[in-house]
Amino acid sequence: MQEIFSSKERSTRLDRGDKRLMWALTLIYTVFTLLNLGTLSFPTSVWTAQSGAAVRIDLGAEYDVAEIWTNGNIAEGSAVFTGDDGSTAEYTQKYATMFTWRTQTAAMHTRYITLQCTAGKVSLNEIAFFDDAGNRLTAVIAAGTTEGAALLDEPDTVPDEPSYLNGMYFDEIYHARTAYEFLHTMSVYEWTHPPLGKILIMLGVVIFGMKPFGWRVVPALFGTAMLPVFFTLAKRLFRRRDLAFLAAALLALDTMHFTQTRIATVDVFILFFILLMVLFMTDYIQMDYMKEPLKKLFLPLGACGVSFGLGVASKWTGLYAGAGLAVMFFAHMIRAGIVCRKDTAARREFWRRTWATVGFCCVFFLAIPALIYYLSYIPFFRYEATKPNGVGSIALVLQQQESMYHYHHDLTATHTCQSAWYEWPFTSRSVWFYFRSLGENRVSSISSTGSPAVWWVSAIGAILLAVEALFRRTKKESAHWKQAGYILLIAIAANYLPWTLVPRCTFIYHYFTAVPFILIALLIAYQRLEETASLRRVIFTKGAVTLTVGRILLLACVLVHILMFIAFYPVLTGTLTTQNYANALEWLPSWFFI
Repeated sequence: MQEIFSSKERSTRLDRGDKRLMWALTLIYTVFTLLNLGTLSFPTSVWTAQSGAAVRIDLGAEYDVAEIWTNGNIAEGSAVFTGDDGSTAEYTQKYATMFTWRTQTAAMHTRYITLQCTAGKVSLNEIAFFDDAGNRLTAVIAAGTTEGAALLDEPDTVPDEPSYLNGMYFDEIYHARTAYEFLHTMSVYEWTHPPLGKILIMLGVVIFGMKPFGWRVVPALFGTAMLPVFFTLAKRLFRRRDLAFLAAALLALDTMHFTQTRIATVDVFILFFILLMVLFMTDYIQMDYMKEPLKKLFLPLGACGVSFGLGVASKWTGLYAGAGLAVMFFAHMIRAGIVCRKDTAARREFWRRTWATVGFCCVFFLAIPALIYYLSYIPFFRYEATKPNGVGSIALVLQQQESMYHYHHDLTATHTCQSAWYEWPFTSRSVWFYFRSLGENRVSSISSTGSPAVWWVSAIGAILLAVEALFRRTKKESAHWKQAGYILLIAIAANYLPWTLVPRCTFIYHYFTAVPFILIALLIAYQRLEETASLRRVIFTKGAVTLTVGRILLLACVLVHILMFIAFYPVLTGTLTTQNYANALEWLPSWFFI
């Protein structure tokens, strides 16, 4: 740890000290990201009824029933609760009421309650009844009733109060639901993104059950896994332990990263695979194209192609990153060709290697990604196989792509939290994921937004990086900084600029795939500025620790970043806080926390 602030340049490879820091940070982050992720106590048995079907419930004595809690499964329809006193409470089930505890008021004085499906289909995991004092009433299926046991067989799963901990929120109602449908070979509700992300969510459901922790744990672990990948990438680019560690720490404490990786949506998977793509392509670029054996060159290149396939099979935005990879690849090839253009033997060897590499890339960047993408539709194939006139697999995949394209291209819907691409670097508008008021000035809120202390400065850092990479002459011994600059500029451009051409409504989380590279851009810009005389002035030194003016400024920025993460933590995680505190955090009128 004493060398953490050392600026001595080392190898691009991780040494023992690097690994200790990297895994320590990853372990600490894992604990925090899994904390209060979601409950493992959730009803799993299901009662399903078609229109006209009914079940009679016995409370054991007459009570004043004030509230009815329901936990829905997958169905759409309506039902009515009817007391013996003739009072009723209507229940409507749609996509937003599934796998979530919902409360509705009632005004019944009764012992028996009849639940009847009145339209469509109703599917419920569990129900509970409460009196006007908030006491949960003991309920059983009435004597002589043969159906409906699943409605009341898991009373221990009824929470003290509904929250994000025991139900779905935001787009989980699409993606986590689809994971359940994949698992049970059902018709799929959400088809607007490729299937792999939902398949990965399904793995958590297989292990832990269809419970909030189960459908969120795999995204959370992928968010955790980003940190060692990002640390390794930063070490490749910086060749410095201190900046690699700071890069990973900035990502770990980024408010958007923390929020987006604790929700069961597909955005975390595409970013993870994009980081792998850039890491493996960086490995390839940093190898000597003319001297290394082709087999050795093909290892990172092949891993990059597989990561590309996995990314596109998670979300189409992987294609944007793929375009960036192509630019990096061909720029590297052109540079190698220029170097050996005057040597006949070298030129012949260059073309031999190039043709072999192009052939290899056709397999690993076209054929294998296409196969991965096709295989990701296996859950769709399984469902089609249950239908008497199911569509063939290839035709089905093609139909899905056409439908997906038209959905995104023709989407005209608007949203309160939508924002344009030019607003994202400045975190001008957050996305409100979840909110619940619990009375007595208590609120629970989850919003996705960027970390102002770093994002605002990082935008400036990216501009300085562009100037550095494009115009500044670089000393030969520091040429890797220029190479790192080009890699990052291409990565930022590939994951950000395509959104300038997207006509549909967009949100700040579409910027998520560019955020890690923006953070690195900040540190590279800092490193170049650190070379100026005023920033190199030593303020403190002891042993291996040396603090310059530039380094103190950087650490101050990181400290503010940490303090902001702590300050915003309640509205990132749904932690109970006061309405006044949440309101005080709304620094901009377009930030939504309450």
